[in-house]
Amino acid sequence: MNPTPAPFDDTRPGTLLLVGSQQPLADSVRERLQRDGHHVIAVQGGDDAALQAALSAAPLIDALVTLTPTARANLAFDEIDDATFEAAVESQLLAVVRTAQAVLPRLREGGRIVHVGSRGHQGAWGGVHQMAASAGLAAMTRSMALELQPEGHCVNLVASEFSHERQDTPRNREAVTHAVSMLAAPRCGITGQCMVIDGLASMRMSEARRPPMAASPVQPVPPTLPIN
Repeated sequence: MNPTPAPFDDTRPGTLLLVGSQQPLADSVRERLQRDGHHVIAVQGGDDAALQAALSAAPLIDALVTLTPTARANLAFDEIDDATFEAAVESQLLAVVRTAQAVLPRLREGGRIVHVGSRGHQGAWGGVHQMAASAGLAAMTRSMALELQPEGHCVNLVASEFSHERQDTPRNREAVTHAVSMLAAPRCGITGQCMVIDGLASMRMSEARRPPMAASPVQPVPPTLPIN
């Protein structure tokens, strides 16, 4: 006789699908999740065949992590053509949509979805198209959390610093990895949130200052009139 299978224990890590194995953060995220006890299946982002093969091999998924970090394009608004805008939306938003829709039917009740993107939804210089795609991902995360709450699913976003910039340090990447670990944990209890982990770049209001420009000629200050 075959032994009776043990009941599912939703307090223990299970099978986790990591999409975006080609991204810079992938190795550290995978290693951390494996240390947490997850069975991690990693596939490259944009490889639909690999994604379907992974889902066939593991019909039930406990958690999904998508990685779409962004390197700032440094393009002015009037330099962005339609093709460039569409490419940003495709890589930062639509690819994530397709992945989540493919995984959702296989997501176990009480599953966790963690999107890892950039802090562009707050607005930044040098890439309006990328910031718009980032804002779409943030809005999608909150809406998914609302819609999937009845099934007990938790959906969250980790917004990291732009790749290869001042605050994209090993310490900040470690903080991003820690956040993913927490949000992917069983019964995390957090949903619909965007955790900005950017080394305080946005809190320093660096994006509110115009990039350095050529200094204008100094104009003489007109004398003030005496007040009677």
